[in-house]
Amino acid sequence: MAGKKKREGSLLIDISIIVAACIMFLSFGETQNENGGSLLRIKGLASAMTYKPFAIVADDSLNLKIAAKDEGDVIFHSSEGYYRYGPSIIENEDGSYDAWFSSPGNNSTQWDYITYRHSEDGENWSKEKIVLKPTAKSADQCSVCDPGVIWFDGYYYLGYTSTSDYKRKGMNNSAFVARSKNPEGPYEKWNGKGWGGKPQPIISYEDDPRGWGIGEVSFVVLEKDLYIYYTYFDLTGGYTSLAKAEVCEDWPLTIEEKGMVIGRTTQDSFDVFYADDLKTFVAFAVEDRMAESSRIAVYTSRNGQSFEKNDSTKRYVEDYAHNLGVAKDRQGHQNAQEELLIGYAYGRRWGRWNTKFQSFSLSNPVTYKLLKND
Repeated sequence: MAGKKKREGSLLIDISIIVAACIMFLSFGETQNENGGSLLRIKGLASAMTYKPFAIVADDSLNLKIAAKDEGDVIFHSSEGYYRYGPSIIENEDGSYDAWFSSPGNNSTQWDYITYRHSEDGENWSKEKIVLKPTAKSADQCSVCDPGVIWFDGYYYLGYTSTSDYKRKGMNNSAFVARSKNPEGPYEKWNGKGWGGKPQPIISYEDDPRGWGIGEVSFVVLEKDLYIYYTYFDLTGGYTSLAKAEVCEDWPLTIEEKGMVIGRTTQDSFDVFYADDLKTFVAFAVEDRMAESSRIAVYTSRNGQSFEKNDSTKRYVEDYAHNLGVAKDRQGHQNAQEELLIGYAYGRRWGRWNTKFQSFSLSNPVTYKLLKND
């Protein structure tokens, strides 16, 4: 018992020494008011003992992670008629969806048509309706494909890819647009000066006609500006580019080129929305398109001009995927933290593609960075 009391007494002495040392340590400091609060500034010996040349702080930059929530639903099988690819999807305020697709044309002079379907829940879809065809003996006489749809001032504007060059067999494309007061049409095409009649491009490809050209538009309205994202490909390579226009009746007359937003490697066309909750442009694309390793990637941009890749995922994404579309509201906005509906085509055999719609989620996990103190 005597030995135990001796050890307890020794322990009490040790604690007293520690407390005294702490008091002496803090006595070298002074408290100052700063920005409405109190800040203890430590001086002398305490300062030397506590100064650290680096600090670990939370990184407020975006680092979005993407994940498929499930295997999704096949809404079109290639056995029904070869393909429906490149969907443009609008999510309405009541939770219903409008979607436009590239589909086969007449198998001779008109290569592609654009079809439309509606869904009340994103799972059960109406029968499709052909809503846009090429105009014979015109600048879009070969095809209409790659729909990109936006709504403002009472009209749905349907951007599409086309060419009048039968010789190049799908090359030498330009970007066009048509409009309608209803999602299922009828649509009137931009003629270079106004609406209706023989179509003219809104963005023309004027380089080597052996190149793929310009097309695959994606629209976003932000305040009074219409952002027009599109693909450019010549014989040397390709990129996603940006043009902007004023939101007005004859907006194609106000288009101004803004230049490349990101180079193209293995990814295909961008579909972009403005994330209101993040105040950021968010873009999606299939990487390793039409390959066994195909996956879906997410990119972000604060200004809508310079995009950086954040993440990609292969889980639940079909092999040989390509040409996706992401659901957004009628003006190209979405909340990134909500469940996102993405549709894409897939299939190993050319032109025999299924169409799948899947739910994806985005997250922005907290990360930290090391800062050097002055």
